[in-house]
Amino acid sequence: MQTADGQVIEPHSISAGLDYPGIGPIHANLFETGRAVFLSATDEEALQAAFHVSKTEGIIPALETAHAFAVLNQLNLKSTDRVVICLSGRGDKDLATYMQHL
Repeated sequence: MQTADGQVIEPHSISAGLDYPGIGPIHANLFETGRAVFLSATDEEALQAAFHVSKTEGIIPALETAHAFAVLNQLNLKSTDRVVICLSGRGDKDLATYMQHL
């Protein structure tokens, strides 16, 4: 997320923990060396993923983590693949946001 001349632009996210530009030389190096893949999810995709996780697993993920769940479909995973997602916070702090979208 940058301007044509390479200046970082301010992002917007429904999640306060993702509402800042978070890029640095380590990210750039990981990308350039092929050791990291960077994906994105819209606020709507994150909300839908959070509702799905809540219904199927009985846990309410924080909105930051919901973005991670939302990109799982972009990974073309096989049934033998294993994915670990750290539940980075409590979803109950985001209940007001969730309730606005029900």
